[in-house]
Amino acid sequence: MATDFSIHSHPESASIHTLHTAGTSRHTQEKIIEARLQQLADYVDGMQSDSRLVWLKTGPHIYDPDFDLSVKIEALRWMLRIAKHTHDSARDAIFLRLENSLDQLEKALEFSEWSSVT
Repeated sequence: MATDFSIHSHPESASIHTLHTAGTSRHTQEKIIEARLQQLADYVDGMQSDSRLVWLKTGPHIYDPDFDLSVKIEALRWMLRIAKHTHDSARDAIFLRLENSLDQLEKALEFSEWSSVT
């Protein structure tokens, strides 16, 4: 039995973090990851962060956090597409990486949400 619960950090909006259950079926696992990706994409689409000038070894670069997160989400979508066509241990490794990457992105967005509150 797989159940998905949201953790609410603010009463007026649901958090982007979800609780996961062990032993989910392959199809259920795909659906959960797809839903998390869509939730992140929707959240990032609503963001309006300012671009910043950063200095890299190669010189100045304009960093756009919204674009950066969009690229990362799209990369995870491609990983999911690939995982759907793999089998056994390779598939498990890709799904583990997907879940870890999603957790990190969700934590980063939660941190940026809290750090912008002053």
